[in-house]
Amino acid sequence: MKLDALKKKFLALKPFLKPFLILFLIYIVAMLAVFRAGVSFTDDQRRAIAGGAWLRDFNRHSSTALALLMNVNDRLLDISPWPQILGLAFLSIAGVILTYVFCDKKIRYLPLVLTAFIGLLPLTTECWLYKFDAPFMALSLLVSVLPILWWPKKIEKKALRKFGIVALICMLIMWTTYQASSGVFPVLCVFLALKDYFNGEKVSLILKKLLFAVGVFVVAALIFRFGLPAPTESYRETKMFGIMGLIPGVLGNFGEYLKMMAESLNIYQMILVGLAMVGTTILVFLKYKLKGFLILVAFLVALPLSIGAYLLLEEPSLMARALIGIGASFVPVLILATKDLRKFGEYVLVAPSLVLLYSFAVFVLALGNGLADQERWANYRVEDLASRLSELYPSESDVADRAVIIYGDIGYSAVLKHVANKFPATRKIMTAQQTGLSGAVWGLKKITDYYNRDMGFSGDANSGYCGPEVSEVRADTYYYKIRENSEFICVDLK
Repeated sequence: MKLDALKKKFLALKPFLKPFLILFLIYIVAMLAVFRAGVSFTDDQRRAIAGGAWLRDFNRHSSTALALLMNVNDRLLDISPWPQILGLAFLSIAGVILTYVFCDKKIRYLPLVLTAFIGLLPLTTECWLYKFDAPFMALSLLVSVLPILWWPKKIEKKALRKFGIVALICMLIMWTTYQASSGVFPVLCVFLALKDYFNGEKVSLILKKLLFAVGVFVVAALIFRFGLPAPTESYRETKMFGIMGLIPGVLGNFGEYLKMMAESLNIYQMILVGLAMVGTTILVFLKYKLKGFLILVAFLVALPLSIGAYLLLEEPSLMARALIGIGASFVPVLILATKDLRKFGEYVLVAPSLVLLYSFAVFVLALGNGLADQERWANYRVEDLASRLSELYPSESDVADRAVIIYGDIGYSAVLKHVANKFPATRKIMTAQQTGLSGAVWGLKKITDYYNRDMGFSGDANSGYCGPEVSEVRADTYYYKIRENSEFICVDLK
């Protein structure tokens, strides 16, 4: 009996295997250079040698539990690229679900391919560079998409109960993995409500469904906020705006995120974005006539909503990965616009979107090779500096109680500089934290933890100590200047 049940489930899932593999192949090909580079990205450097999880980072308990389960250990290990591959599988499943739901429980392959924008937007790409975090960032997206499979057709207790339970569990997982995905579920609910309207459902029933979904989302947020113990530490402030400052604060944050998105595109991508928007808009009006205005309105609502809770923060994260959910604001529009194409001219209108998607995949490939060359450059600079410091200060007594302060940054390698010149998103992702040697927290990690010589290094936060009064020059080379006095040893990177 159990075998028959399993067989039925397999047969039910079989039609989705090919769509899954298509999306998975797209993601794998785009990530090949990243996998080959094998670079530990920012805090991967700490986790690779210490194995720490996320218990103290914003209550990411689901990430911690699943990571330890994946490692079959009480500490995390570097088992890349398996976690990243698993993350790409999660993204692929999310894309299949989106296609299936918004294509009226059918799989259309053109919309399916376009769902890859969810994972291949230039700023979102940062999420998949992390060896340890990638699967849980992707999982936060997947669980935000999963509840739409249970979106109730009617206002019935049984249907609402199923949807409510699934959505509540999924939202709790999202909040305890990666909160930057907090806007995805609300955005999808908006588009599902619009889809119901196009299918002739009464507005009053649609509003009831929306209110129920909002209620479930709020309950999950309240459980996360007040039902879990406050994190013992975090690397940035999470204070939200007060009532009086809410509207200007949210508008200001949204402006910053729009600026980030605009600055992440090169001129060719900007042109393609413009053409894709024009082509998609034409398709929307060809298919939905005047109702197409409602899709455009939904997109304008979804764009800020997809950023989620970060819009409410007084000090929002302006890191590239904070925009992990932005693809959810326009992928449903692309699916609705392309799910029933019949004429050659309609396919021509989709072409800019496909070329843009390919351009984003090219960026990921180029970035992966840039990462590899940056690793080469960083290792050379760290080894050169570590060697000189060991000559100047061969024993701990030579350093005494002085702080060794690294000031500046080694900058980009030749290859990464070329990538950054052609793809501006590189500069949003490859900050001083990732160049391999800098005064930033993670820029110190190689020389402090990977070369067995912790001389009490510090970074740019104490750069004021490296003023002119630290006057005795111990070394002055093409790459750095080392100065000292009785209190400090200052390394000025060139």
